[in-house]
Amino acid sequence: MGLKLKTHLNKVRVLGAVMAGFPSPAEEELIDTLSLDEFLIRNRQATFMLKVSGDSMREAGIIPGDLVIVDRGLAPKNGDIVIAEVDGDWTMKYLKKSGSDIWLMPANHKYKPIKPKKELRVAGVVTAVIRKYM
Repeated sequence: MGLKLKTHLNKVRVLGAVMAGFPSPAEEELIDTLSLDEFLIRNRQATFMLKVSGDSMREAGIIPGDLVIVDRGLAPKNGDIVIAEVDGDWTMKYLKKSGSDIWLMPANHKYKPIKPKKELRVAGVVTAVIRKYM
């Protein structure tokens, strides 16, 4: 179902912050170094990655070609994005709980919510999305 997560990235320099609103004067100053492994992965033994296909999570900012990092050690909560097996098929959706009812909600208005008919098994909670632009 997934790609084995085996990353050993070197630390990357953190040179400051960048304004995403109005432009501000640019100043480059080494403020820290950051290991992407440590930043993205909490529990290495319970973590795996999947490559996204399909567009049902587009409005959550997750598009085809992205990689999602999934932690199978986290207890899924209402509103989490989860990887789940629903009646024999795998999907990624928002988990919605209301009383004893459980739904899987897409983040694309073209798709309908999924209510399991027989079985729902959550394999893990999505903790990060990785997108490469080039």
